[in-house]
Amino acid sequence: MDPEEYRNRAESFICELTEEFYMNHAGLKDSLNVSEIYMNYQDLFEKEVVLQLLQPIRSLRHSIIMGKSAGQDHGTDNHIDSDSSDTARRRLYLAAFAADGFMDRAVGELTDKIVSSEAQATVEFEGRKIPFRMIPVILANEPNARAREGLEAGRQEVLKKLNPLREERIQCLHSMAGELGYGNYRSLYADTKGLDLDALSDKMEEFLDETDSVYTRNLEKAASAYLNMPLADVSRHDISYLFRGIEFDSMFPAAKLVTSLEATVCAMGLGHDSYPNIHIDTEVREGKTPRAFCAPLHVPDNIMLVVMPRGGYDDYHTILHEAGHAWHYGSVLPEQEFEYKYLGDNSVTESYAFLFQYLAMNENWVSEYTQGSRLEEYIRFSTLKKLYMLRRYAAKLLYELQLHSGGDLSRMPREYASILSYALKIRHPEVYYLDDLDDCFYAAQYLKAWIFEAQLRNFLIQRFGERAYAYPETGEVLKELFSRGQEYSVEELAERLGLAALDLDPLYEEIDNNLRA
Repeated sequence: MDPEEYRNRAESFICELTEEFYMNHAGLKDSLNVSEIYMNYQDLFEKEVVLQLLQPIRSLRHSIIMGKSAGQDHGTDNHIDSDSSDTARRRLYLAAFAADGFMDRAVGELTDKIVSSEAQATVEFEGRKIPFRMIPVILANEPNARAREGLEAGRQEVLKKLNPLREERIQCLHSMAGELGYGNYRSLYADTKGLDLDALSDKMEEFLDETDSVYTRNLEKAASAYLNMPLADVSRHDISYLFRGIEFDSMFPAAKLVTSLEATVCAMGLGHDSYPNIHIDTEVREGKTPRAFCAPLHVPDNIMLVVMPRGGYDDYHTILHEAGHAWHYGSVLPEQEFEYKYLGDNSVTESYAFLFQYLAMNENWVSEYTQGSRLEEYIRFSTLKKLYMLRRYAAKLLYELQLHSGGDLSRMPREYASILSYALKIRHPEVYYLDDLDDCFYAAQYLKAWIFEAQLRNFLIQRFGERAYAYPETGEVLKELFSRGQEYSVEELAERLGLAALDLDPLYEEIDNNLRA
């Protein structure tokens, strides 16, 4: 298959897969036929095809992304011109796509078994049969600590039964990395995703150390205030209720959810008149997922933002986050290359999603677009939730580096419980050691996104002020960034804005301002 044919089929595959998930999650279709789509495009992910795409990239990814030739890294004076750099970059992104598909296809049956088992599993509790997947929702709204503990015990029994399947799946993934010529899973994704995992893990260990005392102090206060429990008694299953934020529901009414978003994007010159390609689906229908999501059905022509307004601060955070994705995909230049529309560094689109999401932590935005008088308490609370998430993903990265480096799998339950419990100061059961994972080191991409979002937000504030969200000039800057899709990595974007790559100082400053007082 020639490269152009491969790209055309890859785009068709991605669009079909996205539409399938969209139809199911939007409540427009009961079934989900992902395996059938993979079967129709299996030629994209044959081992020989993937190896052929991977072969040229093994020593080039860092050099190309940094704008240097491979020879330059070895002390020569060779430079690659922009055309060859662009070609190499596209090949890198295409190879990463092919490797992802190869890995997904290899464990497809196991993934389906796990997903189906979760969908069918129930938990017996107080004379009721509760669907397994509903447990997190119930825990987030359950004020009784004993009831949460009982629900958690039932959930863990289901996880114990599923763990043999998860172990088989992770062993298969590790084996498939070897089939592609890599020593371990970690090496495969460091190469294909362009992740400097050693440097990032060093930054995250430093972040955990630097924020340890302020996090612990504030979490102790929150556990007392919102759970009426000492921190020493708090477990993983209590956290979703702690951060449910019931106290702030009145500030974030469901009726203002969509209008707040629309008013915000209009103020930046990104309103509906300029973006007829972005469609907001607010229709209530049976089977529609209650959590907002973005489905880029065809970039940039047809972008769906699916919403079912419920109210509460988390609902506002979620719709803004997904709107960040929607406006990013909806702004991509139609003539952009396929690889830059659909592939590339996902840290980029996650950064833009976080940029929109954290408007709901900007005191000015919250004052203008919500209602209520607990602003200072809410800002502190939401900053603690953000810090919790950052520390959680930092710990997940450190754990996943051990899990995916070819070590003894039997040691991993203990490692998971130790690393997560220490970082978050709450008990983490060993049984979650394979459930609490993201494939492809997506935890690392989230962390890079959090870091770059804080840098980008700081850049916009310095340029346009704390109410940067209120000016068309901000929209123009964002449209220019969005228009490139994911052509560049977040490190390159930072450099183009005159910023240091993966600089944590803006995050530290935000934490200092909101939590250290």
